[in-house]
Amino acid sequence: MTSQPKENLSLWQLFVLILNFELGSAIIVGLGNEAKQDAWVAILIATIYGILLVWGYTFLLEKGSGKNLFEIMEMAIGKIFSSVITICYVIYFFYITSRVLRDFGELMTSAILPKTPLEVISLTFMLLITYMIYLGLENLGRLTELFTPYILLFIGITCFLLIVGGEFTFKNLQIPFQDGAAPIVKAIFPTLMGFPFGEMVVFTVVIAYTSKQKYAGKVGMIAVGISGFILTIATLLQIGSLGVDQRVRSNFPLLSAIRNVSIATFIERLEAIVVFLLMLGIIVKVGLFFFTGLKGIEHVFRIPYRPLVFPMGMLVAVFSIAISENFAEHIEEGVKFVPLYLHLPFQIGFPALTLILLLWKQRKGGTNAHF
Repeated sequence: MTSQPKENLSLWQLFVLILNFELGSAIIVGLGNEAKQDAWVAILIATIYGILLVWGYTFLLEKGSGKNLFEIMEMAIGKIFSSVITICYVIYFFYITSRVLRDFGELMTSAILPKTPLEVISLTFMLLITYMIYLGLENLGRLTELFTPYILLFIGITCFLLIVGGEFTFKNLQIPFQDGAAPIVKAIFPTLMGFPFGEMVVFTVVIAYTSKQKYAGKVGMIAVGISGFILTIATLLQIGSLGVDQRVRSNFPLLSAIRNVSIATFIERLEAIVVFLLMLGIIVKVGLFFFTGLKGIEHVFRIPYRPLVFPMGMLVAVFSIAISENFAEHIEEGVKFVPLYLHLPFQIGFPALTLILLLWKQRKGGTNAHF
């Protein structure tokens, strides 16, 4: 057998992966709509939660001797029970992969390629990602560190153009907390807790392939903090440019805002910038969710994941198309069902249970025992 490439990420690659993963589709869609004009406040508070969550995940990995989540669950609850939960994680990761892929397809068909079938976009994009994942996690890290400076530059340009050439007005921002704290709490729990910050659960698998793991927690918390700040600024610009009502109604508020930019009737129609901002984040997000799902299969069935990359990738692409009849149904499912019934147990419930049982077994001196 030919040797498989070893997965190995530097701390800088981990940083840019987390940064782009958190921005992903979150920078395009309307976050915190339940909080209306206070959406940016909700995102700031949720960022603090995201930082604490990263600390909790890295604490779990530290107690698990640097192993990934699937291996730690086996240490904590035994092979049989952990295999069942791992398979559930595989389904969860692949499901979220298909949802993010659908987000990208819907944006492309609405903004750039309106006459191109959604099926073509999803299958083509997933083919690209399957090839990258087949080459290995390190290749995804290298691609991300190469393009991240350009992404940050384009984010800066987008912010500048929205302020200078758009319809941005400070009157639209209004005074925070006019409706009290209830709308902010509603926006944070469970929606913002699960998306995008709770999705950091994938890094309970990815961090295990990082060099100098003892610094991974600090790197992750800094990356989440920066991404949260960028999302807050993007939300402020969306509210300032569109107003609260139009932002809530828009499927892709940043895209709607950038369409209003017109400088000297020369700099116009800048949707391509938004799509470029989204492209790398979607590649990273889809790639990492897909990779962690494959690693779950590898762990349970003790087979290399690479032979499964193409067939599973095509299944995910097909499922992303069949997942809902239209974009409205897709969004409704993502807002009402996914945060409460999927994100909470898989992002908080199972990791917390694993940590409690692992600490109990270590205290009893039986980390190798099985239930």
